[in-house]
Amino acid sequence: MDLKNTVAYLPIKKYKFVLQLKEGIIFPDFKGSTFRRGFGKALKKISCVKKKSSCETCVLKPKCVYDILFEAKISNKEYKLLGLAEPPRPFVLEPPLDKKKKYDAGEKFELDVLIFGNSIQFLPYIIFTFNELGKKGIGETKAKYELFSVETVDGKLIYEPKAQTFFNHDSTINLFFDENNNQINQIKIKFLTPTRVKTEGKSEPDIPFQTLIKSLIRRLVGLLIFYTDKNLEYNFDYIINDAAKIVLQYSNLKWVEVERYVTQQNTIMRMKGFIGEVVYQGDLTKFYPLLKIGEYIHVGKNTTFGLGKYEIVKI
Repeated sequence: MDLKNTVAYLPIKKYKFVLQLKEGIIFPDFKGSTFRRGFGKALKKISCVKKKSSCETCVLKPKCVYDILFEAKISNKEYKLLGLAEPPRPFVLEPPLDKKKKYDAGEKFELDVLIFGNSIQFLPYIIFTFNELGKKGIGETKAKYELFSVETVDGKLIYEPKAQTFFNHDSTINLFFDENNNQINQIKIKFLTPTRVKTEGKSEPDIPFQTLIKSLIRRLVGLLIFYTDKNLEYNFDYIINDAAKIVLQYSNLKWVEVERYVTQQNTIMRMKGFIGEVVYQGDLTKFYPLLKIGEYIHVGKNTTFGLGKYEIVKI
């Protein structure tokens, strides 16, 4: 089975959520962490049928949207062997990458939302979650907003909040690869948001190519297993072994801190991630489809709220 075909098994939809602020807000350096605090709580509120029941004893748990997207655990021993303690969450929120932190009342804030596999069916729940979150407010000051619109990335309307109307415009991400199989011998990767891939505890992060590939495969395989009905036939051991031959030629990665609010503990957790650029050298052609889908699914830990975003640049 060709890696390009395996990668294409995972459906990806991308939407632009436009929020209009009702109150001013100052975002932290990484804007995605602002939404983590209330998103799960708001989703639980709109999806929970038995409001006072325990999630653990609820008979609706297997079909609960909140549980599927936020709380699902792995019981199958074979899946645990993949290094997965829980299913990867099948969506990513991508905040703007600009340096703007202060927004005034009346300004609009755009946030990209990617949904993977069969979880695309949960788009209405995610939309109504953003609507509910706007009523509660975001950030330390609980700044309120209105959901102005949901659009495709090229501006076609998907949802109009005032009329509560959905429109059937395609938002599928189609991955295209060079059919001429041109040789790729060098590639630059720019890590745009803090990325949390284990780097052996060094004071300055370096990420060997094999480590990056293992992390990407773990995330992709998890998404394919839990959110598609496809049988995996590709030999990933083969590509992992070949990844060891690729040389890390250049790196200017640096550590940055990300704040994450832990609702259960009512406290702020500070996490490290790296940003910057790396250049890899070697026969990279076969890895390109995997690297390309990684631009959309992200890599490493805490990807749901935008960590682990990168872009690839062929040199």
